[in-house]
Amino acid sequence: HLDAENDADGDLLCGNADRCPYDAENDADNDSICGDLDSCPYDSDNDRDSDSICGDIDSCPFDAANDGDSDFMCEKGDTCPVDAQNDLDQDLLCGDVDSCPADAENDADSDSICGDIDSC
Repeated sequence: HLDAENDADGDLLCGNADRCPYDAENDADNDSICGDLDSCPYDSDNDRDSDSICGDIDSCPFDAANDGDSDFMCEKGDTCPVDAQNDLDQDLLCGDVDSCPADAENDADSDSICGDIDSC
């Protein structure tokens, strides 16, 4: 008499000896969650940054904003995480807080006109 549940996942391990009886890959990422129950079956960190993208396919696995400013730098290494130009004028002020983002001297003559457009 054949037992249909004896090897339900077809991995050639009998159900009573199979740690993951409904996961043919038997917990491929070794996180102790069988693939049939694991929301990220190939990511042992199981979406560490909680952005709903599994780490094995997440371009920024430790950045929940996933490069929020679209500068191709994940937040951990991005000195200006909300400035896509990453301090364009290199004055150590990120563009999102720099009143003159293209003027390294930040309106040196204090006439309220940034140096990159100030004619005087």
